[in-house]
Amino acid sequence: MTTNNNMMPDIRYCEVDGITIHYYEQGEGPVILLLPGWPQTAYAWRKMIPLLSVNYRVIALELPGMGNSNPLPKADTLTAARYISKFCQQLEINKFHLVGHDVGAWVAATFALEFQDQLSSLTIMDAGIPGLIPDEVFQPENAAKIWQFYFHAVTDIPEFLIEGKEEAYLDWYFTTKSGVKDAITKSDLAYYVKAYQGRERLANGFAYYRAFPISADFNRNHPTVLQIPVLAIGGAKAQGENVGRTMQKISEKKIRSVVMPDTGHYIPEEQSIAASDLLMTFIKEI
Repeated sequence: MTTNNNMMPDIRYCEVDGITIHYYEQGEGPVILLLPGWPQTAYAWRKMIPLLSVNYRVIALELPGMGNSNPLPKADTLTAARYISKFCQQLEINKFHLVGHDVGAWVAATFALEFQDQLSSLTIMDAGIPGLIPDEVFQPENAAKIWQFYFHAVTDIPEFLIEGKEEAYLDWYFTTKSGVKDAITKSDLAYYVKAYQGRERLANGFAYYRAFPISADFNRNHPTVLQIPVLAIGGAKAQGENVGRTMQKISEKKIRSVVMPDTGHYIPEEQSIAASDLLMTFIKEI
């Protein structure tokens, strides 16, 4: 498949209930579906796609309202999960391995609760899942890690303050929350800034934070317990063991929990080789 200079496959488009979703696809075999977080896009998987696609059909999807995909009428994780389920039906994908990072992991966890029969496995990378994240995470001493949950949830103010300063704002995230400081370059930063420039694009991304309470209520009260294999990966300088503790709340089986040393929040970019190897080993052992 032809690739561009960013190592990404050519972009593809799929319309689901009037929402245009952008995605990238490469490889053949069992399907691995990758969901990125904020302030990123499917571009976040650029280093892992070539590694995974040697043995798998890899699809990196831009969540509605993020990157180039159109926004949802509602941005709670159940609404997003339903769109992803329909997206997979249109591509005639009946079973797949689901991988989510950050907000993509929020959606992935809800998808697993609601559509477990469509999944072969679930992998969660460094995320505080709505309704499941340990309460102690939301303490004042953790303000440097979780303050954005509150700030982004406020209507209008974040866009008003950030517009025109998108580069400085996103640069703070990638510099502060990463452990491998050169994993996201200036050109990578420019790519993400373009994806979230202006009030409308910022608001589309913040919509997931504004719907956090709805997503949390759904996850917290869902009767399903996961029977599928679950891999939880946390960065040692980020969520760490919290990811595994979180997922154990909704899993019937003993999950595989891994803390990556010397790694911050952006695992797909900071530790692409290690994360790819870990994911492929996990899938092969199922």
